[in-house]
Amino acid sequence: MKKSFEVPVWIKPALWGSAVGAVVWWIVLSSGFGWVSAGTAKQMSAQKTQDAVVAYATPACVARFERQPNAVAAWKTLNKTEEWGRSEVIEKGGWIAEPGQKLDSTDIAGTIARNCATQLIELKTLGGVKLSTK
Repeated sequence: MKKSFEVPVWIKPALWGSAVGAVVWWIVLSSGFGWVSAGTAKQMSAQKTQDAVVAYATPACVARFERQPNAVAAWKTLNKTEEWGRSEVIEKGGWIAEPGQKLDSTDIAGTIARNCATQLIELKTLGGVKLSTK
């Protein structure tokens, strides 16, 4: 008489242990070691790139604003503008990029303009002239 194949008793707990261990290991890798999906990595990379461009371009925007001949008058106009409209003033003034330079994203341009406007409003002097926010 031929015996049928019998599954060892330890197989079921071993399979459950492997499955639970794999899930726990995946959680540890993703939360503890920063492993992420390709989509998340791409999104994080795009954000870091935007942050770097903004960090580089904002001081350049402030410098271009300060170099213009009528910087104090432009600052007074910017200061009188409502906070939500200041980035538009900066964009229309052409200070967010070098002449002829085109930014790839309107998000980046808007962020540069907002940061530039914030830094300009915080200036205490401009071209040797003391600025007043009153």
